[in-house]
Amino acid sequence: MKPDETEPLRLDDAIIVDEIGLKSGGYGLYRLRSQYQPIFEGRGRNLHMVAVEGTVTPFVAGEVAPPEMFRIAVTEDDRDFVARMGIALALRNQHNLEVEGLDLIVSARFDENDHGAPGDRVAFIAGELAEHEPELEFEAGQVFCAFAHTGIPEGLELAGLARQCRELGLRIAIGDFGAGHWTDEQIGMLDPDIVRIDGGWFHQVCRDATTVRLFDSVVSRLRDRRCKVLVSGIATEQQLGVALRAGGHLFQGDHLALPAHAGVAVDDNPLSIAQRLGDARKIVPLFG
Repeated sequence: MKPDETEPLRLDDAIIVDEIGLKSGGYGLYRLRSQYQPIFEGRGRNLHMVAVEGTVTPFVAGEVAPPEMFRIAVTEDDRDFVARMGIALALRNQHNLEVEGLDLIVSARFDENDHGAPGDRVAFIAGELAEHEPELEFEAGQVFCAFAHTGIPEGLELAGLARQCRELGLRIAIGDFGAGHWTDEQIGMLDPDIVRIDGGWFHQVCRDATTVRLFDSVVSRLRDRRCKVLVSGIATEQQLGVALRAGGHLFQGDHLALPAHAGVAVDDNPLSIAQRLGDARKIVPLFG
């Protein structure tokens, strides 16, 4: 991991660049590789890729390692370092997708093991953008700092965190909405640009006609706040139909596109809504 335990880990020492410019991160036996899952927006008869969510996958000896095994391997003192490495890799590798104009959602969550001030993670994202701007080929306004409620420390002033993001030119996304975590007051303080519907809750909603109607009202309330609603975890035709009928803005899930590792060609051609709905077309009236 580090040759001298008295020396702090340095990000640039841990990031490895291969012969074609792909970056990966080294941590002990593990190699962290960037992957991106497309996010789509409905436009007329099609879904268009407008963003990606950047994460990392741990590998050992060229094989994917179970995420839980990797989490256990990361020491408490190194968790913030590894999280920052994941952010850096997501930012520095996106141009390798070779699709221009895409927004990027990257986790800026905090947890009880983070060290330093809560705003450090946001400042780190802005610093990465400033330092590597020529090679990144996108601007701060295309980056969404994603916060999960379970990672917000008690007592954190959310309005101040939101103000910091805006002043740095970054935008805000919140996750796990619908699972009973976020309050109206918290959403008001953060004023997010994107609200991601909790995938587990959404899957439960889709099982019953009554809860589907409840979902419609939830999306309507979020739209009234001028938030873009991201429905993630879409795995079936029926779930896509529910998300479209409710008026979601953005859509993500394996039914639409699988995550792709940096360096793998990404198909950015529009997806036909009718084809992706299949037998579920009766759930949502298409095309106005």
